[in-house]
Amino acid sequence: MSNEDRIRKWQEQRETRARESGAPEIVRTEGVPAGRMVSSPGLEQARYAIQERRNLRWRSVIRRLLLFVAAPMLAALLYVGLFATPLYEGDAVFTVQTSGNSGGAVNTGFLAVSAGSSTIADAFKARAFILSRPMMAHMQKRYCFLDHFAAPHMDLLSRFDGPLGLNRDPFRYYLKRVNVSVDVQDGILRLHVQARTQEDAIRFGNGILAAAEQHVNASSDKIGSDQIDALTRDVQRAETQVGMARRSLASVQVRRGDFNPAQTATAIYQLISNLELQLSEAERQRDALRAEGLVDSPLLPGLDTRVRELRAQVGEQRGRLTSPGGTSVAGSLTEFENASSRKDIAQARWQSTLDTLQQAYLQVLQQRRYFVLVVGMSASSFAKVRDILSIAAPLLMLIALIYLLIFGARRIGLTNEIETRVRRRSAA
Repeated sequence: MSNEDRIRKWQEQRETRARESGAPEIVRTEGVPAGRMVSSPGLEQARYAIQERRNLRWRSVIRRLLLFVAAPMLAALLYVGLFATPLYEGDAVFTVQTSGNSGGAVNTGFLAVSAGSSTIADAFKARAFILSRPMMAHMQKRYCFLDHFAAPHMDLLSRFDGPLGLNRDPFRYYLKRVNVSVDVQDGILRLHVQARTQEDAIRFGNGILAAAEQHVNASSDKIGSDQIDALTRDVQRAETQVGMARRSLASVQVRRGDFNPAQTATAIYQLISNLELQLSEAERQRDALRAEGLVDSPLLPGLDTRVRELRAQVGEQRGRLTSPGGTSVAGSLTEFENASSRKDIAQARWQSTLDTLQQAYLQVLQQRRYFVLVVGMSASSFAKVRDILSIAAPLLMLIALIYLLIFGARRIGLTNEIETRVRRRSAA
């Protein structure tokens, strides 16, 4: 709606009120378009009234802005500047690495990616431990970490478990004062610890670093010891089997009365071969004498005796090889070979487990985690308020509650006033 329309509407309302009250009508000038009036004191007064309403509206908007925006911000700034407790922040840089990727050699390809992934994983594991409830409990038990922030030196809105019911959750408050950031590219961690003094910030930071180092070393030792213990048990079982196999072989040797039946059988075969050669030679000499008709030769009885003796010796030695009724070399050899095979298998298994154990030792040494402190703990030289948002939030809620109470009271007062006026008019 334009100003002319407002003036025309105001003029019409004024004429209507004038007619109702018997006052003279406002004179219009001929030739002046409808809705246009001659400049008069009444017109200037209408324009002034409209301008005043605009000014009042802008003043109302400004007052509301000051009331709802500037006042809460000013209250928060005043609290931060006058009452909030400034805190020092301590910083340290560390990393977790293995023996395999701590050397100066540059890895390439898949090995480099694997080593980098392992370093990042170890870094996030260390971060998770630092930002955990066990670490919070350790810091509280040994260094009274939470009690440090529950002292009266802390302001009401920043204090741990303050009287206003704020900051009651100890773990959330711990995460507010301790933070760990991870550089994913380099696998480096940065520890940030807040405290009321520089000395306490450094003390708390060193305590967290010491606990983290102990945790990294303990977890690395546990992983290695579990692997080594399992492989050591395998080696011990293999050694037991080797001992049993050796005792079984010794029992066979004692029971058969033969240290090495294979060598004994070889010697018997050689002896039988020699005896058969001698027997063949004696039979050839004897047959030669008989063929020449020398049946009365004094050599013939001796040759016959020798042939019979050699045949008896050959039969005796063959009986030693295969004696179905007693101890035979063949049976001893079979039992000896079975026992010897079991011993060889057990010994090969023991050697394999021993080699695996040695390789595991080397692998554990290469994959052992080390906590490396890159930059030691140090604290900032100047303290500053760290909890601006957590301070502003309860202040704004308190101011909003006050506003609601005031507006509610005003609304109730207006409602009562209107009801009173209505009752008066009704009574009149």
